[in-house]
Amino acid sequence: MKATSQGPNGNQAFVRLISLLALLPSVLTGQPAHADDLQPTPIVRDETSPPPAPPNIFNAPSKFPKGGGPSYGPGPTLYSIGQPTDEEQLYLEMVNRSRANPTAEGVRLANTTDPDLLFAYAYFGVNLSLMQAEFATNIAVPPLAMNAALLTSARLHSGDMYTNKFQGHVGSDGSTLGDRLTAVGYAYRSGGENVYSSAKSVLHGHAGFNVDWGTNGPSVGGMQDPAGHRENIHSPNFREVGMGVVDGTNGGYGPQFITQDFGSQLAATPLITGVAFYDFNGNNFYDLGEGIGGVTVSVSNASYYAVTADSGGYAVPVPGNGAYTVAFTVPGLSTQRVVTVSSSNNVKVDFVPQYLPPIISGPNPAGLNVSNGYTFTLVGGATAYDYRFSPLSAYTLVEGAENGLSNVIATTSAGYNVITNGIAASGTYSFHLAHSAPVPQTLTLKASIRPSGSSQLSFAKRLGWASTTQIARAQISTNNGISWVNLWGQAGTNGSGEPSFTTTNISLAAYAGIFSQFQFVYDVSGSYYSQTSAGVGLYLDNIAISSADQALGFTTNAVSSGNTFALTPTATNSLVMNVRARINTRTLDWGPSLSVPVTTPPPSLHLLSPTLAGSQVQVDFTVVNYRSGMTFQLWKTTDPSGAWSQDGSAVLSTISAGARYRETTTTVGTNRWFYRIKGIY
Repeated sequence: MKATSQGPNGNQAFVRLISLLALLPSVLTGQPAHADDLQPTPIVRDETSPPPAPPNIFNAPSKFPKGGGPSYGPGPTLYSIGQPTDEEQLYLEMVNRSRANPTAEGVRLANTTDPDLLFAYAYFGVNLSLMQAEFATNIAVPPLAMNAALLTSARLHSGDMYTNKFQGHVGSDGSTLGDRLTAVGYAYRSGGENVYSSAKSVLHGHAGFNVDWGTNGPSVGGMQDPAGHRENIHSPNFREVGMGVVDGTNGGYGPQFITQDFGSQLAATPLITGVAFYDFNGNNFYDLGEGIGGVTVSVSNASYYAVTADSGGYAVPVPGNGAYTVAFTVPGLSTQRVVTVSSSNNVKVDFVPQYLPPIISGPNPAGLNVSNGYTFTLVGGATAYDYRFSPLSAYTLVEGAENGLSNVIATTSAGYNVITNGIAASGTYSFHLAHSAPVPQTLTLKASIRPSGSSQLSFAKRLGWASTTQIARAQISTNNGISWVNLWGQAGTNGSGEPSFTTTNISLAAYAGIFSQFQFVYDVSGSYYSQTSAGVGLYLDNIAISSADQALGFTTNAVSSGNTFALTPTATNSLVMNVRARINTRTLDWGPSLSVPVTTPPPSLHLLSPTLAGSQVQVDFTVVNYRSGMTFQLWKTTDPSGAWSQDGSAVLSTISAGARYRETTTTVGTNRWFYRIKGIY
C-alpha cells in the first residue's frame, strides 16, 4: 500500500476516460446530442487510498527511566482510561474480538453484507478465501486495554491528519510514532501504529486494517504483503492501545480519520479490562450508544479501582497472577465475577446487565385541567430522567408530493428538484431522488408515528436508471434518528430499470407501540449515474402508514427528582407519554409509551365544618369540576350508621358560582345532627 490519495492508475485513467466520453457529443459538434447520446453514463468512484504500511518499535529504549509504568500506592487509587468516545470504544471491542478468535473474525468479515466493505473488496480484488486462510494462522492473544496516554496520542495524530489533509505516520511537524508516545508520557517498551484517513465507519476502518486491503505496494490477493496492520492488531507484544477518531471531511479525506496507537510499557503489569453496556439490540456485542458510564469497578487485592467512562470502558492494573474478585457497582445494579490472571496476561471482563426500561403508571383516564401524578420504574445506573408528552391523533396522510415538502424533510445534493411532475403513480407530482453527487439522498417523514400490530408501510416506487451500487432503501428509526434499520432495499440493474410504478407493502407489526421515524434513502457505494434527468434515479409516491397514530408535538421536561411527574391536560385529546433515562452524558432511548384518554373528571364535593347561628345551621361546601345545571341536596341524620333523610326545608345559596355554596337549615328536636351534601348532574 502507499500513503497517497490516488487509487490504482488503471482505475484513475478509466474514470477520466468515462467522464470525457460522456461529454463528447456536445463538445465535438456544438449541437444538441442525439437521443442515443443522452443515455445516462455511470461514473466510477475512485476508492481513497488504503492505510499506509505501519511502523513498529519493539524493545526500543525509552526516554523514561527504567521501571516506568503503573506504580502502586498504599491504598485504592482511581485508574482512568480517559473518556473514549463510543466510536473509539467500538474500535477496541472489534480489535479485542478479533484477537480472541481470529478465525471467526475472518469468517465474519468475509461474509459481511455491508456495501462499503463489499465495494472495497471488489475494488482491491480481495481474495476472501485467502484472507480467511490467513486469519486462521493467527493464534488467540490476550485483550488490549485502553490507555489514556495512547488515547491522547492517537487523537492528536488523527486531528493532525484532518487539519493538514494527509494520511501517514509522520506528523505534519515531522514527529514519528516514538516522538508522539514520548510527548504524551507513555513509557513504551514497544509500540505500533495504524492510520486511515478515509474510513467510512468504524466497521469500514476496522476491516480496512484487519483485511489490510490495498494493491499500491507489495500485495497478494488484494491485501498488503506483509499484512502489517493486521499484525499490529493481533500482536502479543502489545497490551494497551489508544483509538483516536476524528469525524469530518477535509480536502478529499474523511469522513472518518482513525489512528490506532499500540503499546506495551516498561515494567508493565496485567490489566483487567472490559466494557459495561446494555445490549439493546440483543446481538451480544457492544454497539454505539450502549455503554454504561459511572460504574465503579473494584478488584480484590488491587491497589487500583476504576469508574467506567461514559462510553462504558474501563481498565484496572493488578499486581500479577492469581484469582481476583471483580465487583461492578452502580445505583440499581451490582454483580461480582471471579477471574484468574495467568502468564501476566490481560483479562477481559464485561458487565452486561439486563435492561429494564422505565414503565409509567398513573391515572387512566387523565383528568382535564387537573394535576395527574404519574410514577415510573427506575433504570439501573441512571443519573437523571426526562419525560415527554403529546396529544395523539390518527395518522391518515398519504404523501405524494402534492403538498410539496410541507410534510417531509429532503436532504439532497444541489442540481435538481426533489419534486417532479409528469412522472407520478397518481396525481401530478412525485418525489425524485438522484445522485448529482455520490452522497446519500434522503426523504424523511416529519411525523412521529406509532404503528399498531396491523400497520403497514406502503409506497409506490419506480427505480429507473441506476447502477448495482446505487441502492434505494426504506428505513425506520426508533431512537429519534440516531440509528436506522432497513425495512426494504432495491439496487439498480446498470440499465434503464423499471418503466412504471409498483406498490410495496411492509408490515410494521414488529414496531407496534413504538414511536418511530421513517425515511427513504437513495445511497451509493460505487459506480453511479450522475444524471438527474427524467427516468434516472428513484421516484416515490403515495407514501402511507395504515392503522397508526401520531404525536402532534412532544413537550419534553426533566424529572426534577425521584421517579414521579405530573401532567395537567388542557384539552380532551388522547395523551401519550414516556420516560427516558440519562446516564451522565448519555441519553437512552425513550421507554414504552402510555396512552390515556383525557376526560373531564366527575365533580367532587368537599364539606366544610357547619356553623351554628342561633337556631340555624349553615353548611358550606366547595365544588371541584362543577357541571352546568348541577343541583344539590342536604341530607341529615342523628346516627351516621343509621338511616339518612333529605332535609327538604334547607335553602341553597351561592357564595361563589361553580365553586362554593351554602345550605341553611334549622335545628329541630335533638342536640346532635350529622349532615352530608349530595350533588346531582
